Amino acid sequence: MTYHLRLKAMTYEHYLTGKGLSRSTVKWYGMYAMDFISWLDRENTDPDEATATDVTGYLQRLKEKGQANITRRNSLIAIRHFFAYRVQCEARETNPAEHIKIRGIKQRLLYPTLSTQELENIYHTYSVPEQTAKESYQYTITRLSRQRNKVILGLMIWQGVTTAEVNDLSVADLKLREGKLYISGSRTSNERTLELKPQQVIELMEYQLQTRQELMQYSSDKEDKKLFLPSPACGKKAITSNNTVNIWKRLSQDIKADHPRFINFLQVRASVISLWLKHYNLRQVQYMAGHRYVSSTEAYQVNNIEELQEDINKYHPIG
Repeated sequence: MTYHLRLKAMTYEHYLTGKGLSRSTVKWYGMYAMDFISWLDRENTDPDEATATDVTGYLQRLKEKGQANITRRNSLIAIRHFFAYRVQCEARETNPAEHIKIRGIKQRLLYPTLSTQELENIYHTYSVPEQTAKESYQYTITRLSRQRNKVILGLMIWQGVTTAEVNDLSVADLKLREGKLYISGSRTSNERTLELKPQQVIELMEYQLQTRQELMQYSSDKEDKKLFLPSPACGKKAITSNNTVNIWKRLSQDIKADHPRFINFLQVRASVISLWLKHYNLRQVQYMAGHRYVSSTEAYQVNNIEELQEDINKYHPIG
C-alpha cells in the first residue's frame, strides 16, 4: 500500500475538518500535502522521517518553479497541518515545519499601539447618563445603550474580545460566580476562558440583572439568549433583530470624538495583545487571544519600533 493511500485511510481530511476548516480549504490543503509527499517520494524520503531541511528544500523547489510567495505559504500551512496530524497520530515526535516561515509576504496592516493608560482612559472617559425618575424615551435608550457599551468596552480592553465575539456571546457564557468569561471557538479562533477584573464582575452583574432586562422590554424576542442586545432603532419602540452591528459605528464615533489616537477596534485588540506579550509568554498569549496558530501571535511581537515606524506613518499618519 502506498503512503498516499495510507494518508487517506488515516483520515488527514478528518483532522483538517476537526480544525474547523471549510470543505474547500480541506480539499486544497489535501492537494498541497499530497504534492509534498510525492516530492518526498521522488527524493526517497519517508514523510515520517522528513526534516526541516526537507521542507525548506521543497519550498525552494516551488520557488524555482515560479510559485508566488503567497502560494508557497499556503503549501507550508498545509504541510504544517500534515506533520501536526502525524504527531497527533504518534507517528512522529516533532513537527519539522512548525518554525519555518516564508519571507517576503506582506505583513498585516500595522496600527499605532495604544498604551495601557490610553486604553483605560478610553474606558473611564466613556460617560453613562444617570437614571432619573422621569425620562424621555430617547434618554432611556441612550442611557441603556451607553451602559451596555461601557461593559463591552471593558471586555475589549481587558480581555481582548473581538467585535464578532461580542456579537456571539450568550448569557450562559458569563460565569459571574467564577469571575470568568467563556468565549466559544470559531472557524478562525480557538475557544478560551478568561479571568474578569473584579470591577467587571460588578458591572456585568448590574448589566445582566438590570440593563439587559430593560433592553429586553424593547425586544420582540423575549427568549433571546444573546448577552448583548441591540438598541431599538430611532423612533421605534421595539428591537426587531438581535444583530448588534448597530453598536459599533456609534461607539466608534463616540470614542474618536474624545480620543484622536483611536482608529478602530482592531487597533484596540492589537494593542491589548502587544501589551500581553510584555507580561506573558507566547503560548499564554496565544491562548488568551484565541489564536489557532502561534505564528498569528508572533505577528504582534514588535522588536524594532524604529523599523516599523515608516509603515505606521504611511498607513496611519497622525498629525
